[in-house]
Amino acid sequence: MIKQEPITLTTQDGVKVEALLHYDDAVKQTTALTIMHPTTDWRNHFILRHLAERGVGALGFTTRYTTREAELILEETLLDMGAGIAFLRGRGYRHVLGIGSSGGAEIVAAYQSEASHPTIKGTPLGDPPDLTKANLSPFDGLVFLNPHMGRPLSITRNLDPSVGGDSGNDPLRYDPSLDMYNPKNGPPYSEAFRKRYEEAQIERNNKITRWCQKMINEVERAGNPLLKDLPFIVYRTAADLHYLDKTLDPSDRSGETIWDEDARYSNYTPGPLRGNRTRLRVVTLRSWISQRGLATSHFNVVKHAAQCRIPTTVICGTAEQGGPRHAMQIYEALPDPQKKLSWVKDATHFMRGQERQQAETADQIVAWLRERKLF
Repeated sequence: MIKQEPITLTTQDGVKVEALLHYDDAVKQTTALTIMHPTTDWRNHFILRHLAERGVGALGFTTRYTTREAELILEETLLDMGAGIAFLRGRGYRHVLGIGSSGGAEIVAAYQSEASHPTIKGTPLGDPPDLTKANLSPFDGLVFLNPHMGRPLSITRNLDPSVGGDSGNDPLRYDPSLDMYNPKNGPPYSEAFRKRYEEAQIERNNKITRWCQKMINEVERAGNPLLKDLPFIVYRTAADLHYLDKTLDPSDRSGETIWDEDARYSNYTPGPLRGNRTRLRVVTLRSWISQRGLATSHFNVVKHAAQCRIPTTVICGTAEQGGPRHAMQIYEALPDPQKKLSWVKDATHFMRGQERQQAETADQIVAWLRERKLF
């Protein structure tokens, strides 16, 4: 019978995080997989039930920043992951693997990289944790499932470069020549426009980072010992050219966002759409530096994936809204000589309501575990 066991984990720095272990009590457990997202509660992610039904232990858990994306400090989530792995090792699982799905890819890739070759001594601003002094038990293997390239890159490819100003974030400063939703620019988008557009997206990210650094200095000069950080809104963040131009990186994607929303409305909405799925991009100064700044964040998945010298597979849906290019780049960076890349036909980013694709994904994972003698 499939059981669900609530677990309270305690991290190395004393923080409590909640988890849920899914398993079949009629099967002797030897292998467990974990799944985590930086800010979303994945204790009941669809893959957990499917894995448990196939005889695999499956742990889904929260982080200290679940539902608190605005404040997210990504370095701290690696300690949360470490607590889950330590729990599973203590339970006697012989093989413990990580699933890096969506934004969870940056956690598992960075975690394994730091567990095997620690380099991160603090946040980009010098705050704890020092991961070179942490006790991080490495994974035995990794599964990347519809992975993002990391939060700095995922936000940048969605930043609307028609937003201007010295801060890179003045919604009233508008450059129509850099607006993907201006029909004069496409779709389809010319190679020259794409190049200029992508360069402007990178520059906007860097402008926001420089503004955050400036504001942090001003906060420190304010003289208020209780004031450490400030929130702000990042305007217009659904502007990936791939939404409207499906000749770029062709796939089965719908052209909607991962939240199944029209990208134009998502880019301009002043609030939530469709059941609170679209979020205003509220973030704090320190959080941007940790999780979103291209020039500052530690969380580039390709960089960390290159350090993951363990069995690895990449699974991507052919209708994944971001297209297959990110999965391909991560796959190419992996050093595992027996790495595997596979596809799930018509699967979207979150596979909402796609029971067949969910089951096929679990079957692919278990078959790969057997191939690599991890199950």
